[in-house]
Order: sequence, then structure tokens, then C-alpha cells
Amino acid sequence: MFFNSHRTTSLAVSIFGAVFNFALAVRLLGAWRSFKWEPESEWESSEYSISKDGVHLVWALLCAYFVAASVICLFGLAGIVRGKASFVRIYRDYIVGDFVFGTLFAAIGSYAAFRPSVRSSICELLSRQPDTLRDFIDLGLTLENCEPWFERGVFVFMIVLMVITVIRLHFVLALSSYYTILISHQGFHLSSHTPHYERIYILPVHSMANKARCTSDVDLRFVDAPVYAPVPLTHVSSQVAEELLANATEAWVSRSHSAQHVRPPSLSLARHQSVDLGSGAGQIADLISLGNEKA
Repeated sequence: MFFNSHRTTSLAVSIFGAVFNFALAVRLLGAWRSFKWEPESEWESSEYSISKDGVHLVWALLCAYFVAASVICLFGLAGIVRGKASFVRIYRDYIVGDFVFGTLFAAIGSYAAFRPSVRSSICELLSRQPDTLRDFIDLGLTLENCEPWFERGVFVFMIVLMVITVIRLHFVLALSSYYTILISHQGFHLSSHTPHYERIYILPVHSMANKARCTSDVDLRFVDAPVYAPVPLTHVSSQVAEELLANATEAWVSRSHSAQHVRPPSLSLARHQSVDLGSGAGQIADLISLGNEKA
């Protein structure tokens, strides 16, 4: 249920982000064409001045950013639909970075908008753009009340920004949760189809030759039946264990997934006995199993 809710939220965020960022990019391109700037003019204030090329550069960077954001949202949408964790990870990293830098940039812009010099410079710039000013007449903006209007607008913007920040934070957490669940599901399916390997040490046959002579005739009934007798290392002295390891040969054997649930992995000494009636000779080998170590 939570998986489906996080996936639905992530789908909605990716679709909205792709459409919204693309619309902003188109809007900025349209405003760029309609924006009038006098040749060789500058936006001057008491503290700084911005040239025409500087404004064009900032405008171009904003357009490129929103276009790239729209593409990444589409990329994330494809990853969510197809269940590609790598695509979702790229989209999640973008969402987190956009949330952090967007919130920080908006907070700095709101703080700068409270300065009287900034508001007067903005009003002066709007006075040179009658077409742009005409678009704000319906909102009550005129040259006479420009600075008070912007001051009230900053307060409204900060309130809206706080609400948007909370909503975006919810979306970021939902997408991160979906990515975590997706990774865990893919890891589970991958591990269920991956063979498990265990490292063992095979001892030479002659090391247990004296024990082979003690094999009774009753054992001959178990023809070609390998017998594994796990012996905990707690029942073996450390000196014997070191001697066995010194003469052992390392090998890897595969174990089925169900076999691991039957007997818990442990550090043990196992004895493998096999009898061949054709030759009449018995063979005994000792295996030292070193837990459930995966390759």
C-alpha cells in the first residue's frame, strides 16, 4: 500500500515538474522577445549596475535550467513507470538539489527585496518597460504605488514560499521513500536468484587414514552415500584445528537457498565418508566449513 502511494506521488510530481518547468521555459523565452531594452543602456543603482549582456546571460541560464529540469522530470517519469532504479536515483538527486538551492535562492531573494534600494531599482526598470507594466495593471501595480506594492508582494511571496516549501519537502520524502523501497525490492529479487557459495577446506585423505581402518563392516551398507557429520569446533582443540587448516586446500561449494534455512551457518568441522565397493577401498575426508561466506 505504501509502495503504491509513494509511486503514485512520485508519478504526479514528475508529470507536474515536466509540464511546469517546460511552461516556465516557454514563458521566459516569450518574455525575452517582448522585453525592450535601450541600446547601450544599463540598469544603474546606487550600489551596482547591470548591463544588457548580463541580463541576457542570466535570462539564458534560467531558460536552460528550466528546459533541463523538464527533461530530467521526463527521465524520472520513465524510470518510475518502468521501475528503473538508476533513472529514479538521478531524478531523486535532482529533486533534492533543486529543493535545497531553490529554497536558499528564494530566501536570499526575499531578503534582498526588503531593501529600499532594490525596490526603487525594480520600479525604475519597470518604468522603462510600458508593455511589461501593462501586464501588472490588473494586479493593482502602477508607477505611483510601485514600491508599496512590491513591499506587500514580498510578504505574500514569503507566505506562499513557506507553503510551497512544505509541499515540496513532502514530495522529496515520498520520492526518497519510493527509491528506497524500489532498491530493496530489486535487491531481494536479485539475491533470490543468486547462488550462495560457501568456502570450505578439504583435508588430505591420508590425514585420516588411521580412522579409516576403524570403519566397521556395517558402514559398507551405505554404498556411494556421502555422509556429512557436522562437528562444532568447540569440540575440537585449537591445536587440532590449526593443524587441519595448515594441511587443507581451499575450495568453494554452492548451497541452495533452502538448505541455508535448514541449518544455520556456523563454523564447524564436517566429515565426509564415501565407500566404493568396486575397489573395496574406503575413503574418508574431512571438511572444515567456515560459515556461510558468499563469493
